[in-house]
Amino acid sequence: MAEFPDAIVEAWLTRRIRLVPPILFLWLVSVVVLVFCLFTEISRGRRFEGEVQQRKKRKPWVRISDTGELQPRDDDSEEVDCIIVGAGVAGAALACTLAKDGRKVKVFERDLTEQDRIVGELLQPGGYMKLLELGLEDCVEEIDSQTVFGYALFKSEAHAKVAYPLEGYASNISGRGFHNGRFVQRMRMKAASNPLINLEQANVLSLIESDGIVKGVRYKSLVGEEKNFHAPMTFVCDGSFSNLRRSVTNPKVRTPSWFVGLIVEDCSSLPFANHGHVILADPSPILFYPISSTEVRCLVDVPGDKVPSGSNGQMAKYLSTVVAGQLPLKLRKPFLQAIDKSKIRAMPNKSMPAIPRARPGVLVLGDALNMRHPLTGGGMTVALTDIVILRDMLRTIQDFSNAPALCDYLQDFYVLRKPMAATINILADSLYKVFSATDMVEEVRRQACFEYLGMGGMFSSGPMGLLGGLNPSIAILIFHFLLLTAYGLARVLLPFPSPSRLWIAIRLIWKAPSILLPSIRNESLMPSFNFKWLMTYRYTIVMSLFMLSSIYFLV
Repeated sequence: MAEFPDAIVEAWLTRRIRLVPPILFLWLVSVVVLVFCLFTEISRGRRFEGEVQQRKKRKPWVRISDTGELQPRDDDSEEVDCIIVGAGVAGAALACTLAKDGRKVKVFERDLTEQDRIVGELLQPGGYMKLLELGLEDCVEEIDSQTVFGYALFKSEAHAKVAYPLEGYASNISGRGFHNGRFVQRMRMKAASNPLINLEQANVLSLIESDGIVKGVRYKSLVGEEKNFHAPMTFVCDGSFSNLRRSVTNPKVRTPSWFVGLIVEDCSSLPFANHGHVILADPSPILFYPISSTEVRCLVDVPGDKVPSGSNGQMAKYLSTVVAGQLPLKLRKPFLQAIDKSKIRAMPNKSMPAIPRARPGVLVLGDALNMRHPLTGGGMTVALTDIVILRDMLRTIQDFSNAPALCDYLQDFYVLRKPMAATINILADSLYKVFSATDMVEEVRRQACFEYLGMGGMFSSGPMGLLGGLNPSIAILIFHFLLLTAYGLARVLLPFPSPSRLWIAIRLIWKAPSILLPSIRNESLMPSFNFKWLMTYRYTIVMSLFMLSSIYFLV
């Protein structure tokens, strides 16, 4: 077979390398079009939020004094102002918050003993700031909690340390790692010490409804007796396994993976002190973070709806043969020791968008309303932010007796919670997809994400501000996702966009919508967003790539 002269090959290469800038320019044009469409839709939501604020000012039944203080409530109107079902993070925090504003609260909790959970053990800086705002910051004291200032990412032999952008914040602002059970018990003790809060251990069976209005709950007491308890308002905060959410939401629960948890009893084994550690293993990530001065929580993500059995030793074998070899050397030996010494537990990672149904007399909060993949530890931040928003709304209410009007008023809550909740939810579910690689294209994206965060500056501070709940913004999230995609394309196409590299770039772009847009759609951020719009976006991208590839091969 005849060989081409060197001059011809050099000219051929030069001509195609010159095509790289136009290729990237046209791709950026399509990105600008996409950003314009997204921001147009988001701005509609912001205008709607402004209308919500105007409607709040027109509520004739809301009463507040001229000095901005609450009017005295009528103590003889009801035995209690409200019922709270569940005394977890959301329920206990809500009870303390309402009692501070003079409300009489009845709290039902199925089990008041200290629980041993493997999630809810990392509070992001944004969540800690909400604790401060609620006056509950002392609940992370005296439980041997550990400060967390950022994350360390590991991929094969490489690593990168990324910090929360805490410049300008008070010195005590940071993440907190702790035993979830200790934290919840501190909140319950604080609630029980308030004379306006009546905390009872009981199992709530159902809501009591009359004329379409929820009037209270039916519960089984500790001695097994079924009783009714009435109040003008009921808050459902009974967690991820809620048996009441179907009465007030349209739950669409997914279980993309499981977390297998164990405790490493050697904090010195962490390569970076006071940091969470994320190992980008195959096929999905592994987490390490301190929860006490002597303990490190390890969470191994196992994709799918099943995990290896622990009773016959399959789980221990999986951890020692598949997982251990992918850990940094400093963590490998303590991890193997923990498999033998620690109690191995598994918990499903649930994801559920907030799809509430308006019902007078009841409101759902916490994991009973909304869940996201726990990879980013954002659940408590969302719950505490929701309570701050709800507290500010309810402070203008004299009492809860007008259930239909209160129900109409509280629909605004679901709009006001969107900026924080949607950002944390979309980030968590999207980041899990990026960090989990099942084929070559997803591995290219994961490698690009690792390098992108490792570049520091705005490339790490922006995403870490989102993850830490410090700067919740859908616009910033989309901006960094597009930058990450552009960086991934540059890695693939440069210095020479060969046909195989171009094919990877096409697949990289083609799969990009499936990472971010389904979560945006689940959060109902864009009322007009539908499948046709998605296909229009993909059609534009594919046609652009088709034209570019035609130029590449024909010119």
